[in-house]
Amino acid sequence: MNCKELKMAGFILVLLLIVISGCAPQQFKTDLFSALEHDSQVGPTGLAWDGKNLIMGTTNQILFARNITTEPFYSFSKKDTMLNGGSYSSGRFPGPQRMDMDVCGMAWEGECCGEGFLWIADAKNDRIVKMKPDLTFVLEFNSPIPAPNGIAFDGKSLWVVSKYSYKIVQFNPDMQSIENVYYSPIQRPTGLAWDCSGSGYIWVIGIDDCRTSEKRCYKPRLLRLDINTGNITHEAKLPEVITRPSSVTIAEKNFWVGDYNLNRVFKIPFDEREFIQLDMRPNDINSNKSAKPATKKLTTVKANAEHGNK
Repeated sequence: MNCKELKMAGFILVLLLIVISGCAPQQFKTDLFSALEHDSQVGPTGLAWDGKNLIMGTTNQILFARNITTEPFYSFSKKDTMLNGGSYSSGRFPGPQRMDMDVCGMAWEGECCGEGFLWIADAKNDRIVKMKPDLTFVLEFNSPIPAPNGIAFDGKSLWVVSKYSYKIVQFNPDMQSIENVYYSPIQRPTGLAWDCSGSGYIWVIGIDDCRTSEKRCYKPRLLRLDINTGNITHEAKLPEVITRPSSVTIAEKNFWVGDYNLNRVFKIPFDEREFIQLDMRPNDINSNKSAKPATKKLTTVKANAEHGNK
């Protein structure tokens, strides 16, 4: 078989793999966050869904993506990958007026179709910010934990996490008080997503460290925590091509996962039949920590409404 025939055979194999993977995870590229295409790839560090648009953010930039077309990907090995582009249309809104903001997590408050509010975890200023869909400020206050980089909203409480801490904090934005503290099942959590399919679940995404005999390795993970017990009940398998998951949200029976290194968003079916069942308790994560999540309100943070009240 000559070189031309080999290339043709490879092309046919690619087409077959794409057809077979019709129900597999798909992805699209987010060019907005590339400072220099061939020099730096900066994917979305915050994702949210407003019932109509997928909201993406990083640094002080926020973009509302709609009419998203995803494309399949495949991988022969960890080193041999092909990623297509995908596409979307967008309404480019100006970023927050405060230029030193660092959007490290986002969550939507509202029912559908862009009517609601956007919550932002600002890691640079250790602040939680509430904004209107047109990105005007409504409210901001001190984060209950330093350097927040993941945030979710369950309809009443905010959930905040930091990659520098094992703590996941349930926070009441009306009372400005901590309601509960849980331990993250992932060593470096980077995002949270509220799961309303059960009696109370929060999904945590991030990276666990591991070591081989030769070098340090990193394992991306997406785990579900039962807020009633503090136990970790399930794991959703991430595609091998994802190297640095930086954000997650749930919309229309799919996980949407942002990858910081690849500057892409992956669409992964939310299929409970494919989840890996776990039975991990908080003391299984770290034997030096308590086996039960804290239930006492630990502290109160005063609101700073210098940009307005709710």
